[in-house]
Amino acid sequence: MGVYSAISSFFTTTAPNYHGTYAVYRVFMFISGVNFFDDDFMVGPLNIARFLGPAIAAILGTISCMIHLHRYLDEVDQVILSLAAFFSGTELLIKMCGMAVKRNKGAELLAVILNDRSYEDGPVERAIFVNYHGLARTLMFITIFSYPFTALMLISYPVIAGKLGEFLLPMGFSIPFISHKQHPWYEINYLIEVVQMVWCAIAFIGLDGPFYIYVCYATCKMEVMKTYIEQIGDSEDVEQQRGLLRKIIGIHTHVLQFLRDCSDFYQEIYLAQVFFSIAHICVSLFHVQLKLKNSSYGMLATNVAKMWIFCYCGELVVTKANEVCEAMYANRWYRLWRKDDLRTVRFVLANTQQKVGFSIGGFRFLSYDAFTEIMKTAYSCNAFLHNMLN
Repeated sequence: MGVYSAISSFFTTTAPNYHGTYAVYRVFMFISGVNFFDDDFMVGPLNIARFLGPAIAAILGTISCMIHLHRYLDEVDQVILSLAAFFSGTELLIKMCGMAVKRNKGAELLAVILNDRSYEDGPVERAIFVNYHGLARTLMFITIFSYPFTALMLISYPVIAGKLGEFLLPMGFSIPFISHKQHPWYEINYLIEVVQMVWCAIAFIGLDGPFYIYVCYATCKMEVMKTYIEQIGDSEDVEQQRGLLRKIIGIHTHVLQFLRDCSDFYQEIYLAQVFFSIAHICVSLFHVQLKLKNSSYGMLATNVAKMWIFCYCGELVVTKANEVCEAMYANRWYRLWRKDDLRTVRFVLANTQQKVGFSIGGFRFLSYDAFTEIMKTAYSCNAFLHNMLN
């Protein structure tokens, strides 16, 4: 019973703040050298080597993918695996570079979340914070499981499929200008790919983690604001109602600015991620349809699940913003007879009608509609590849 209680308490959220969740992500960021939000990032020879070493290795890996693809252009499996590895490596590098360039903005957003103490305003506020922190932890566990699982599937496929004798590598890249289809170069390339995939899995967890914290925090604040909005007109105490309106305006102004800063921080990064995820889903699906026995199942499932989770998070923000707007219109605002208070209500109602969310390159927001478009585009590209092949 003691072990069960310990496991249950680990998975059950009781703290309203995000310090513990971010601490878990920070471990992955630190190990992979992408700890952009730390004060000692790229300070000192050791920290520079921790970031530049893997980053340079990732760049060389993507170049090796193209060389490997050109060298084995007559082997369809190798071409598909090389393209998949190139897409993953390029997506990772764009995320790293984008977050490194805008690290100060990301650190400011994270500091806002970690320093927020508004859950101390009352039991309702605390319950809402705990609820959304629980969602953040759930997303954390999914992320920690999904990327290593994909890496494990890729690493183990040549062994499980009995392809070691055919010198099959887990991914489509190798040391340039040296044939991997001989000993000991096959073993050396295999080991390099294992190390590279483990690092990529850890880095992806660290890079994606802050996004989930930002989403849950913004949605949580909007849920608190919605609770306050529903109390408008419930009391005849004028000062209490005015204080409530001031709280609503303060939270809404804060959330709008927070989401604008998040969009500025992520919009180019997630535009690139959407583009490479479409390409990755297309190529992996093509491989699955072309050949039943292959190693692309894990990559296909992970990329579809990853984009669904990101779009789910974006839809959460969009939906909650719409709920706030509806609550502002549906409350008992007609019980406020003072003109100043009614003007304030009209002002807040107009502001809540603004479209908010996480922008994809400034074109549209992450949402279920965006996920549908991503899958349609990926399938259309896949159909085009089949037509070219035929």
